Amino acid sequence: MATPTGSPDRIRLEPVPYHHMMLDGRWWPRSTDPSAELAALVAAVGAAHGPVARLLLSAAGWSRRPHHIPAADRTVDLAYFSDQPPSLATVICTDGNRLTLLVTPAGR
Repeated sequence: MATPTGSPDRIRLEPVPYHHMMLDGRWWPRSTDPSAELAALVAAVGAAHGPVARLLLSAAGWSRRPHHIPAADRTVDLAYFSDQPPSLATVICTDGNRLTLLVTPAGR
């Protein structure tokens, strides 16, 4: 799948094959700064699936690790795990819905 050059958010929320499973979408962050990248991801997922409560990210690959980011009228919690692959991000919505996204690192 090619990078969505026409998409300002650089995210696709449609099934993506990954190894032996299907993921909920794909995300192409432009940088390793979560404060700069995650607002657009939260907005896109929120528009399609409802408000985002929490993001679970890999501890690797980010230049900083803030624990919260502002999102519209609330705050989204961030958690970083050393055992989560850098190629995956988990989004948990306020209704409990969980999405797993394939992450293509910045610069690829």
